[in-house]
Amino acid sequence: MRSCRSSKFWLLLGFVFFLTAWPAWAGGNHAHIKAAELILRDEIWTLDAEMDIQLGHALEEALNKGITLTFLYEFQIVKPLKYWFDDEVMTERRQVTLNYHALTKQYILNYSQQQKVFDTLADARQELSVIQDWRLAPHAVLEKNQSYHAALKMHLDTSKLPKALQVDALGESDWELVTPTFSWWVKETVH
Repeated sequence: MRSCRSSKFWLLLGFVFFLTAWPAWAGGNHAHIKAAELILRDEIWTLDAEMDIQLGHALEEALNKGITLTFLYEFQIVKPLKYWFDDEVMTERRQVTLNYHALTKQYILNYSQQQKVFDTLADARQELSVIQDWRLAPHAVLEKNQSYHAALKMHLDTSKLPKALQVDALGESDWELVTPTFSWWVKETVH
């Protein structure tokens, strides 16, 4: 009887692992935010975050054929109010493009008037997965002894694809790449 329960446990555990790892094995798109933190640097609130981004076969193929992929990072801070709608303190967006230059066989990331070049897609994807020192707002934006709700999300902006591909991408899971919203509480204690 005991071995039957044990084998059921291991079978269930294996099934759960299979379901969570399926997108990577199937070659599909996968993205989630591992960690995000709002940090005060030189009197400016900045954002650091780490993500796991896997591009599926369709996105890699489109990229290698010269299609530019545009990713949109969206960050928001709201002040919860007890008897009314939450007060939106800040909403910021950052656009990052990834393309492949066939002549030099390099991947190019463009963001914030900055360009970085990579020899492999894995290296470019690693850079795409990290937000470091994204300068957001002055220190005074957050009130002392007040709790705020912060949220971060990233997705592939299919509206920036060529028009012919936008129709193909509509409702196609091969073209969907979006992280679940990562949220956390921020409390300003120093002024």
